Amino acid sequence: MDAQGKAQELFRFMLDDPDWTPEGARRSLGFSQIDLELAQHSLLEAGLLHMPRGKPARPMAVEPAIAVARLLAMEEEGARNWMASVHERRSTLAALGSKMMRLQAQADTDTRVGLLTGQERIATALNGVSVTAQQEILSMHPGTPLPRTVLEGSMDRNRAALERGVTMRSLHLEAMNKVPRARAHLEALEDSGCQVRLTPALPFRLILVDGVLAYVSAPSAGSQVSALEIRGEEICWLLRQVFEHCWLHGRAIPKGESAVQEVDLSDRERAVLRMLAAGYTDASVARALGISTRTLRRMTTVILEKIGARSRFEAGVRAATLALVETSPGGPTEL
Repeated sequence: MDAQGKAQELFRFMLDDPDWTPEGARRSLGFSQIDLELAQHSLLEAGLLHMPRGKPARPMAVEPAIAVARLLAMEEEGARNWMASVHERRSTLAALGSKMMRLQAQADTDTRVGLLTGQERIATALNGVSVTAQQEILSMHPGTPLPRTVLEGSMDRNRAALERGVTMRSLHLEAMNKVPRARAHLEALEDSGCQVRLTPALPFRLILVDGVLAYVSAPSAGSQVSALEIRGEEICWLLRQVFEHCWLHGRAIPKGESAVQEVDLSDRERAVLRMLAAGYTDASVARALGISTRTLRRMTTVILEKIGARSRFEAGVRAATLALVETSPGGPTEL
């Protein structure tokens, strides 16, 4: 038991026995003489004991109501001191983290570029960004809206960074505003403190951290998504200029503009739509899906009805409007 615990034990003993004696307390509590004296001293300093007049002078416990008020005050002061200590450590670590990122970038005379392959590696890197970012995160997100679970995960990372005081600006395609789940994500971003703009087209997916670290979309390695991890102030400066150019031509999310109803397509139907939009022939699509061309044509008819198109050309336009196909390069999952 530490000194504070022994002081609390002695105080409880005094409240239970107003006629207590030091010797009786020492025997009952199993304290040494030094333990008893230290416990009394702690209670006197805390204002929980008082010395009555007369001899022999023996410390007495204050009234229970006074004791409760003083104990609460002590707890509040302890909590304030603890919070102040936490804020001080956080500020120190944040300053160290910021300096470490810049020193790491300055330590290399050449820009360092690494290839991240696979959604898991990319997600791990982006999770780290939400913790290590100290000042600013800029991002551009082309392509179709991400799955709902991915958007929810990215929202958690966004909030974690924003709550630490990191400023965020995020660019998205106009098509995102037309899909209910995507629009809800954009509105949640704004509500959390992120600045959001929409633009008709974006060149590539980008996440830029503190001007020294960037993640950029890369051509997929087979069936796995890929991203470039870039460290270096010079190339990050260039990437920032690309972002600022796109930001300048973006617009805020229009208020009062309702999203169109989301089209309910199966995974196979979405795959058919993407391949047809990419210029695949019916035979190629049928082979890829392991179905006959007759079955494919029936599926295509159903898809056209679902998206409200009368021809394949119109289907391509509608698919782009509804963000069902990629309109620009994809890449890593967004923050």
